[in-house]
Amino acid sequence: MLGGIRATIRPSSIAVGLLLALSGCMSAGGQQAATAVAVTPAVAVTSADLVGDWGLGSYRQDADRARTEKMAKATCNNPYKIGAGQNGGVIMHLADQKEPSELYLKTASDGRVFLGPKGPAGVKPDRQVVSFDSGVLVTKFVDQSAADRYGILIYVRCPAGKAVAAKKV
Repeated sequence: MLGGIRATIRPSSIAVGLLLALSGCMSAGGQQAATAVAVTPAVAVTSADLVGDWGLGSYRQDADRARTEKMAKATCNNPYKIGAGQNGGVIMHLADQKEPSELYLKTASDGRVFLGPKGPAGVKPDRQVVSFDSGVLVTKFVDQSAADRYGILIYVRCPAGKAVAAKKV
């Protein structure tokens, strides 16, 4: 007795409660209910947006991004050039490749945008487009080994006509 009230818990009450709790985890047919997937908003970028001269930098921690962005802008005197590909992509380097190749923007089923060779999105040679806003492109390699070597790449659009040839020594 608890405070003058007799508490009676019946085994059938427990069973019913457990069944109700478990039914929320199951869908019709006895299969587990689909888990909610957070959809990453797609990055709005086209191949045409990427063609041009870019200052390039790399960082590893978000706290270094602003400083790296300024440093990347300062490299516009020797810009990284992204060209237009013949098949609708852009001409850029893959990780550890000396020669550039045509890369394509690809969208995964969850909305993430990748840049890489033709084929499925989000595979090892791809880089994920983390953001593209106001002339600043941020990417990270899918391949963890490449990501460890190169960090998060930040490209800052060089002002038109401002790319200066490197000084001759």
